[in-house]
Amino acid sequence: MSSSGKYEMSGISQKVYYWDACIYLALLKNEQSHGKPHMDSIIQIAKDNFALKNTIITSVLTMTEVLSSSLTPGQEEAFLKTFKATNHTLYDVDYGIAKKARKFREAFLNHPSGKKFTTPDAIHAATAVVYKAHEMHTFDDGQKEKRQLGLLELNGHDGVEKLIICKPLVDLEMSFFDPPPSRPGEPN
Repeated sequence: MSSSGKYEMSGISQKVYYWDACIYLALLKNEQSHGKPHMDSIIQIAKDNFALKNTIITSVLTMTEVLSSSLTPGQEEAFLKTFKATNHTLYDVDYGIAKKARKFREAFLNHPSGKKFTTPDAIHAATAVVYKAHEMHTFDDGQKEKRQLGLLELNGHDGVEKLIICKPLVDLEMSFFDPPPSRPGEPN
């Protein structure tokens, strides 16, 4: 991986996305409540990942969070199958990630809102930073649990090393990796 947070394959830079557990759940359960642009973006990023056009990473914690949800056997199988691809990676919580997660939590100990940065969320953010994700995708806005900071509240904050934390949103018109449209009279 390059220092820019993109994997280099055959001279082509790939975006690296970190997916929080809620992104997998939204995809698996087709949770349209997140809005069509975000759901369409998740589907496009997943399709591009299958076509080896990007890299998706996450923490091993995601496996526990997703599999402890109420999934059908088919949804569980689909989730587990995603990690068989070489560009869809599950990372363990190692010493470096644990240490960085601790640093991230300490940065928010005295947050003006009184909210706390949870250990699992700090591990997710630390994993994204350590493995140089270009963006961390989540729907965690802190509204579910009012005493906890939502990941989206931390977007670009110094306390998480300016990590971009956002809802998934990609240009569905045309991505960098799409072939240019053919001109009239040219074969497709």
